[in-house]
Amino acid sequence: MEKRLELPLVPPVYSTYHFQGNGSAVIAQNPSIRNWYLNQVLMLSCTRKFLSGFTTPEISIEKSSWNTNPYLETKWYNAQHLGGYIHYVIRNLLHEGYYVCFDKVDDYYIPGKSWYHERHFPHDGCICGYNQSDKTYLIFAYDQNWLYRKFSIPQKGFLSGVKARIHEKSYPSICGVRTKNEEVLFSPDEALGAIRTYLNATTEQYPENGEGTVLGHAVHHYLARYVDKLAAGEIPYERMDRRVFRVIWEHKVIMAERILKIEEALSLDAGTSRAYAPLVKEAHHLRMLYAAHHMKRRDELLPVLSKRLRELAKAERTVLEDLLRKARERKQK
Repeated sequence: MEKRLELPLVPPVYSTYHFQGNGSAVIAQNPSIRNWYLNQVLMLSCTRKFLSGFTTPEISIEKSSWNTNPYLETKWYNAQHLGGYIHYVIRNLLHEGYYVCFDKVDDYYIPGKSWYHERHFPHDGCICGYNQSDKTYLIFAYDQNWLYRKFSIPQKGFLSGVKARIHEKSYPSICGVRTKNEEVLFSPDEALGAIRTYLNATTEQYPENGEGTVLGHAVHHYLARYVDKLAAGEIPYERMDRRVFRVIWEHKVIMAERILKIEEALSLDAGTSRAYAPLVKEAHHLRMLYAAHHMKRRDELLPVLSKRLRELAKAERTVLEDLLRKARERKQK
């Protein structure tokens, strides 16, 4: 077996969470899988528990997890049963072209990882290479500076993180992941249908006194309400979820790409993509304002964030409804 191996990564489609980044950073061997995300993966989601004491809206994007991607082949292993062979299994998976996704491994023991020597936290990530000369793994994950990137960790640190969770009877898993060979084509009809479903999800469908997951465009309302509760002090500053506006920004970035693909596929003018571009910039500005508040508390930013988010949502609805109208008229010709 070789002393060193590294599998290629591509910039992920969504990357707020490890479970998102793992699913598309690994598609270098079949980049057409990106079209699956453009066709289907756009439904924002959140919960309403923060309205009654929870401290996060748990915002995400439906079907964005790597283990819901139908174009990935997987091989699962429970680390509890691998014993002293875990490194051997990981290296063999890599040699067969599998990236190695892991979960429930304690960050506390892994130098360079987000909670190293700060907090015992069962976390996930993706191993994309190894080096036997210095006994390291190359992983794709959030580092100690909360940058999602590729970096090296000691194999013994990874093993310590595994053993710590086994001792707590919370058993980590490792899963070999590689792309299937099936080509995925972009479907403007599928993408437009997903946009239509996304817009149909309103606060009437998901009222504040309801329960369960909120989907679609209505999520903007709930995120604005989350910011309102932060501003009112009902959710402590120390418990604010740092990730929520990154999800919104990434959602707009990929929506802009989706719009361009629809315009190209249907030979539409570029008016919709031009109208949507400022919304992507605005989402980025909101993300940076929220991050600035997280780094140094500035409560005066919160009402601004809430107001601008609501305006962003309203503008997005107008632009996307116009796209649906244009596409419908094109088909009628």
